[in-house]
Amino acid sequence: MVMTYVKRSALPALWLACAAMAAPAYAQQTPALLAQFLRQRIGLSDAQITGLEQGQPVVSVLETQKKEDVAVFGIITINQAREAYVERAQDLTHFLRTPSRVAFGVFSRPPTLADVQAVAIDSQDVADLPRCRVGECRLKLPAVVMDEVRRSVNWNAPDTRAQVNTYARRRLVEYAADYLARGDSAMVVYDDRGHRDASEAFASLLAESPYVFQYVPTLHRYLGSYPRGRLDHVTDVLYWSMDAVPSLRPILSVNHLTVYSPPELPGTTLFANKQIFADHYFEALFDLTTVIDRPAAPSGQGIYFLVIRRYRFDRMPSVAMVSLKGKVEGKLKDLLRQDLEHEKRSAEQPADPPRD
Repeated sequence: MVMTYVKRSALPALWLACAAMAAPAYAQQTPALLAQFLRQRIGLSDAQITGLEQGQPVVSVLETQKKEDVAVFGIITINQAREAYVERAQDLTHFLRTPSRVAFGVFSRPPTLADVQAVAIDSQDVADLPRCRVGECRLKLPAVVMDEVRRSVNWNAPDTRAQVNTYARRRLVEYAADYLARGDSAMVVYDDRGHRDASEAFASLLAESPYVFQYVPTLHRYLGSYPRGRLDHVTDVLYWSMDAVPSLRPILSVNHLTVYSPPELPGTTLFANKQIFADHYFEALFDLTTVIDRPAAPSGQGIYFLVIRRYRFDRMPSVAMVSLKGKVEGKLKDLLRQDLEHEKRSAEQPADPPRD
């Protein structure tokens, strides 16, 4: 896979002019438009922005319109040039690895069974599958899958889990191929808890997602029209992952990653991650990572690494009718903080010396 990106160029004159004006200490380092975005759109304090410039991760919870939604924001500085970071992202076996991810794989074009040989369904999920019915299932599945897996698996055989894995791998390959051909119209409808359309849930999250500095209509249109739309200098990757989050069941998901360096935002590269399926908890998930040149980096080559994650839960957990949304937000903040620190460590570690 070859990734293309816009070459590094000078920051807009407005950035430089504003940064040169008398201002608090953090604004002398943080580009003015970024500092304005962090204060006004995200709500960070001067102390938080100062901590950011000192290498500390900053994570906060954003307001959402729906009670089922959670949105978290995170930012950290990384001492690596943007071009080097984007080039490094071409190594997907490294780039897609996170502290909570226990397995993942990239789909070929066209997808094949070889792409999903590492997929293994959790044993508790296998035990729950025979009882899955429309409106009552502990996994997020469409009705046709609930019916088909019940009929196609011999639940009295000793190799039940192997049969389920074989079935799941085949369905994942078929789903990936359908999405690559038809985009959002191929996305799953979940029948475990009502009739929930994943494409509608994603469109709602996309509409509510703020972009850094300014709206990027080209990317917005592309994500909504894929694969019919066209966009220069863009790379698309379809992959599956298995993530283990504390206190939750393992989450098997399929995701569409888009990498884009918009000409209208010099010095910026966007990584948009769109969930197109998850077997637990989330009707939709949209992760927008923005990598921005940091001219004030000690070496002169650094980036701001910003992440906005928007989750739509199928329902918000509660105990005795009391919502646990605050605890959920706290866990997702902690998870994002771990991911930011992991990204900084990975990007800043010395490159392996060349072999003789």
